[in-house]
Amino acid sequence: MASVSKRVWRTAAGEVRSAWVLSFVDQVGRQQRKHFPTKRDADAERIRVEGALSRGVHVTDGPTVLDAAKAFLQDFEDLVRQGRRERSTLRAYEEHVRLHISSRPVAAIKVSRLTAPDCSAFAKELEGRLSDPMARRVLRSLKSILRHAQGRGWIVVNPAEQVAIRTLVHRIDEKVEIPSKEALARLLGAAQELDENRRAEAFVSLLLFGGLRISELRGLRRCDVDVLANRVSVVQRADRWQQLGAVKSKASRRSVPLPESTMAAIRGWMLRAPLSPYDLLFPNGVGNVEIYQNFYQRLWIPLLAKARLVKLEGDDEQPAFGMHALRHAAVSLWIEQGVNPKKVQRWAGHASIQFTMDVYGHLWDDPEGDSEIAERTAKSVMGGVRHKTG
Repeated sequence: MASVSKRVWRTAAGEVRSAWVLSFVDQVGRQQRKHFPTKRDADAERIRVEGALSRGVHVTDGPTVLDAAKAFLQDFEDLVRQGRRERSTLRAYEEHVRLHISSRPVAAIKVSRLTAPDCSAFAKELEGRLSDPMARRVLRSLKSILRHAQGRGWIVVNPAEQVAIRTLVHRIDEKVEIPSKEALARLLGAAQELDENRRAEAFVSLLLFGGLRISELRGLRRCDVDVLANRVSVVQRADRWQQLGAVKSKASRRSVPLPESTMAAIRGWMLRAPLSPYDLLFPNGVGNVEIYQNFYQRLWIPLLAKARLVKLEGDDEQPAFGMHALRHAAVSLWIEQGVNPKKVQRWAGHASIQFTMDVYGHLWDDPEGDSEIAERTAKSVMGGVRHKTG
């Protein structure tokens, strides 16, 4: 095992020096020696080394957290090349490392010496500098990096596993942007008038009544539309690099009912849409994935201008709302029609019912309806019991 001994020596100038030396043989049979100024420091390291040796892992210092992050990114990039992970996820990890990990004190710590208090201090830094959602994402990235380090044998346990971002308890929830029904009607009218091939109408209707994300619409195939059952199946998406792939989560894979008006627009567009080797419903002119910017600049901006849904910002006219606002409108319309939260979660493809309630819960508020429910509840129990007055 490990041992601690005192070493005393004399310098060339005749000065007597001393240090405490920790000696041990690591897992691969190499003799290791480390010097410490005090016996207390040497004993503390001896305990750590002996614990690591008993668990069968390397006890040499190994890479820093930043080095481990670079190794993790390299491994993840290999998975992207193999088609096992998405490039957009790699981009997010790279940004987290570059912007929020590499410049922090935690980056210089050897992973073998990283402790839960170190990770808690890092989380506290994030809390003071980033929004709650971003802080949680960066901390998750650090946990993924350390899990990869575990697989490489650089650490035994993940010291960040039980660390969490302390979110604001009394934060004011920002309500989502939901266009008025009058604005939505004008937008649909403009879409019907914009072109004769019904592309704009099908596009707007799918976003508004199907609640699709724009990436899901860009990856939507003809075969995903059931013209007999009036439903659309969401099973794949197109990323920012025009690469087709499965939707991001199991919850995102879903089937959504559509009104007949939307189906009529889709059928009209199908007769005129370019053929696509990928069976895409909204391909570009040669059948490939249409880029987001083209949808925005060549379809969305002209649509809102035609519907007079623009607002002045200085001397420039800007769209009154973005394409994603139609997804929020779809959810609000479902809620207005009495769809229960669980079904809204399923149709919208939300990861959890908690997310649905956090973002849209206020739309279920109905004071008048609550009063009616309270009265009906009392009557169901009281029946014909005569009430006292006064």
